[in-house]
Amino acid sequence: MSSITCLNQTNYVAQFVLARGGLTIAHPVGIAPGASLQVPIEDTFQIVATTVIDGNTYTSAPFQVSGAAGFLAQIVQVAKQGTYEFNVREMPATVADQLQFQKTCLSPVTFTISRNRTTLQSVVVQDSFMMQTIDIGNTINVYAVVNGITTAVVSTSDFNATITLHLDTSDLESGYFTLATS
Repeated sequence: MSSITCLNQTNYVAQFVLARGGLTIAHPVGIAPGASLQVPIEDTFQIVATTVIDGNTYTSAPFQVSGAAGFLAQIVQVAKQGTYEFNVREMPATVADQLQFQKTCLSPVTFTISRNRTTLQSVVVQDSFMMQTIDIGNTINVYAVVNGITTAVVSTSDFNATITLHLDTSDLESGYFTLATS
């Protein structure tokens, strides 16, 4: 399994944030000075959809997703029972490297993306037939917050890269923090 290594070479605790395309894969993770952390890069996620109708909350069964996929949330009439069901269908994504979310019901639908029971990100679809997307391409974007300062974002397509945070000592950047990939 691939993993990004985050290395803090400053004198401060640093919070690293990692995203695969537009999907957050690691929320702010505090790393002590001189310490490192490995963040696994996995393709498998769980998707759960939730909506509220007439004060009742409806939640879909979880979907296991590997790679690009599309989801359509619907309220379906079950005439035989005289009821309605909240139904979510998985379908192929129309664009490679995207998670796509849409709905046909009136109420907003929240699609929650998680891995190993940890929520990574949520997407709220407000408008029917309007697709919301998240890029899950092959680029990892990383930034860090250290001593109240947010670094510039660095990107890599190497899923085994090391991202090192250090104090920038150049003449033009003295006192700032910089991320470097290797």
